[in-house]
Amino acid sequence: MLTLYWFWSFNPQKVRLALEELGLDYSLVTVDLTRGGQHTDLVGELNPNRKVPILRQDGYTLWESNAILTYLGERSGRLWPADPEGKGTAAKWLFFESRHLSEPIGELWFNGYVARLMDRVPDTLAMERAGKSLARYLSLVDERLGKQAWMLGDEFSLVDCCYAPMFDALSLA
Repeated sequence: MLTLYWFWSFNPQKVRLALEELGLDYSLVTVDLTRGGQHTDLVGELNPNRKVPILRQDGYTLWESNAILTYLGERSGRLWPADPEGKGTAAKWLFFESRHLSEPIGELWFNGYVARLMDRVPDTLAMERAGKSLARYLSLVDERLGKQAWMLGDEFSLVDCCYAPMFDALSLA
């Protein structure tokens, strides 16, 4: 049985979306980050970074959302490329997201949406930096999706599960 430790933020959402799209049975354990759930002993034992998502299956534990997406694709053989070139392209776009998009989108999402929910003053300077950084890299995604329906081509894939929550977070920022 798969168990997903998660919270409503975009990286855990990637994995939950993938599990739903694959139609896999799983149990959900909410780690409430607003109440310090990441500091519990259990979360620390499962992930020394004390972050979610964390996926467990039969004693195997994996963390890092894009690694989990890759694992699910390889394990299920669905919504994932079968050939080396396709797998390389999938990895490229997963690494691209984690390196170039995740941080600035996270900054914009936190300061543009979460900070308001917490009655905190948004860091407008951080938002400005994030916006400038994001514009450069988001244009590459726009170009890619201008040529095809999904990140890997004509069919929905687990790579799209990576990008969808990011774009959703960006729309709230």
